[in-house]
Amino acid sequence: MQIVKVVGVGLIGALVAGMLRQEKSELYIVAVIAGSALILVIVLSSLTEVITQFGILVGKSGVDESLFAGVLKIIGVGYITEYAAALCTDFGITSIANKMQLAGKVAIFFMTMPILTNLVNVISAML
Repeated sequence: MQIVKVVGVGLIGALVAGMLRQEKSELYIVAVIAGSALILVIVLSSLTEVITQFGILVGKSGVDESLFAGVLKIIGVGYITEYAAALCTDFGITSIANKMQLAGKVAIFFMTMPILTNLVNVISAML
């Protein structure tokens, strides 16, 4: 039950960060980053099983493996961008957070081009 670990770490991290916010602002930042990083490690450790199962489904479907890799990269860019932007927002730097989100969206847009090209080719072949 990874969610119990995530919630526990999140609550403890929030409690520690909340206590440090007023008294020691430099330690507040460290507490937020440490708590966030620990949650990320827990989530990533359970993500490998999902990726493995997704790969098995792709293998059974006959879909090109490069498309599978592209979709995983797109998901990764989205999550990493959201994670970094949320940290910036936590520190009160929303202008940089917004620029990160924009950069992530643009990167995802460019990464979808091979998938869209393949989709158009499949549809054209069917017609």
